[in-house]
Amino acid sequence: MLVTPKQMQVLEQYTDAHGISYAEMMDHAGRALADFILSYAPDAHRVVFLAGTGNNGGDCYVAAAELQHAGWKVQVLAPFGAPKTEISRNAAAHAIRCGVPVVDKADAFLESADIVVDGLFGTGFRGELPPEAVPLLASRDGQLRIAADIPSGGSGLTGSASHGTFQAHATVTFGAVKLGMTQYPLREYCGTLKCVGIGIPTAAFDALRPPAAEQLTLERIKRLLPSVKSDAHKNSRGHLLTVAGSVRMRGACVLAATAAMRSGCGLQTTASAEPALQAICTRTPEIMCVPLATDERGFFLDAENHALLLDALRGKDALLIGCGMGVTENTRNLTKFLLRQSDCPIILDADGLNCLTGCIEWIPKGRTILTPHPGEAARLLGMTAAQVQADRPAAARLLAEKTDAVIVLKGAGTVITDGVRMAVCMYGNEGMARAGSGDVLAGITASLAAQGMNLYEAACAAVTLHACAGDAAASRLPIEYMLPQDMIEALKEVL
Repeated sequence: MLVTPKQMQVLEQYTDAHGISYAEMMDHAGRALADFILSYAPDAHRVVFLAGTGNNGGDCYVAAAELQHAGWKVQVLAPFGAPKTEISRNAAAHAIRCGVPVVDKADAFLESADIVVDGLFGTGFRGELPPEAVPLLASRDGQLRIAADIPSGGSGLTGSASHGTFQAHATVTFGAVKLGMTQYPLREYCGTLKCVGIGIPTAAFDALRPPAAEQLTLERIKRLLPSVKSDAHKNSRGHLLTVAGSVRMRGACVLAATAAMRSGCGLQTTASAEPALQAICTRTPEIMCVPLATDERGFFLDAENHALLLDALRGKDALLIGCGMGVTENTRNLTKFLLRQSDCPIILDADGLNCLTGCIEWIPKGRTILTPHPGEAARLLGMTAAQVQADRPAAARLLAEKTDAVIVLKGAGTVITDGVRMAVCMYGNEGMARAGSGDVLAGITASLAAQGMNLYEAACAAVTLHACAGDAAASRLPIEYMLPQDMIEALKEVL
């Protein structure tokens, strides 16, 4: 589960009210941190804890006492003074009784330590680090760096990172992974992420409103995928209509249509410019084609294609609009026509989204998946891409609330939400950052929707399959060489 800092507070309140005190949770956290350090660096013997004045610092005092007892040379550096909470003060007093030295200024021990453990600021941190903290958190050659709960300087809510944020080799987070830790730039500061239990009961998570976000796993997603019965036929596996591509961007609909067929739908009809359809037939001859009239630049005309598309819409189980379609007055009007005339689930991607800028009221409520990258999401929301990236989960939720659609906010740490539920995909790699990758995702998403999956689950499944296929391709191809078409080929390894 992935929780916000506020949700984490609710979980701890629930746990305290149901028999496991805050002091016991701190003890669990500190002991788990010490156990991780012992297993992560068994040959080390000198460790310094950077302890703040809150409960995050208290976790460090508990861990310091445990390592002192194990025979390590330990120091706690508390640059902002004594702990301010009662349970942290008790933890500090216990550590001192165990012989742990506590200092308020950095000395030679900080430079010579094998391990630096950061517990200066916890998950509630916002804004910028105080200047005096930055040199303490700075990297030093040869030292292992472990963050307690969250790297200081990072936001557990948004994933932002202050100047000087602690760069960890590993982060031991307590109770649940914090949502901001799945997003960049904070994600790159966390290093290896280890979540340890502190006694929070399952019922506490069940009681959260809104519910905790989900970290997607391939194992769970594969259980959601439509099964193919032994007596299946092509009409029972879903018929997808794809309206995408143009003379100039014919490859977009080739990738989307091919990915859709490789993801299991029984039938697919693609409506596009004639040159794009020729390319599709060469790549994937199983796809049926509807040639659309185009203008002198190769983009779809509007009214001239209405009759063809009305006929093509009959009996379809899902509709994909947008990949490589271009944004003109005609394509905007044609998108509006398709949205009004269809009655099946709709996936809007790329130029299908761009055609709706300023007109999100056109989006059919309750039966649409939107797959924007941050720039497209920003245009739909009337904000900047930087504002979207500053708090991706909040931006995705806001767009879902405004459109009553399932949102797939693409990028590293893709966020999926229907406005209530939320999931984050941690799979994927930088080799997927190529033109055409989004077209592949759109095709997979539309295929699963055409096969009858619930739209939120279809979006979660498509994102996971797409990212895992990207990882499979990257496992055998250089990042620089890898192309989106390699992800389509790799789908056979993850389905």
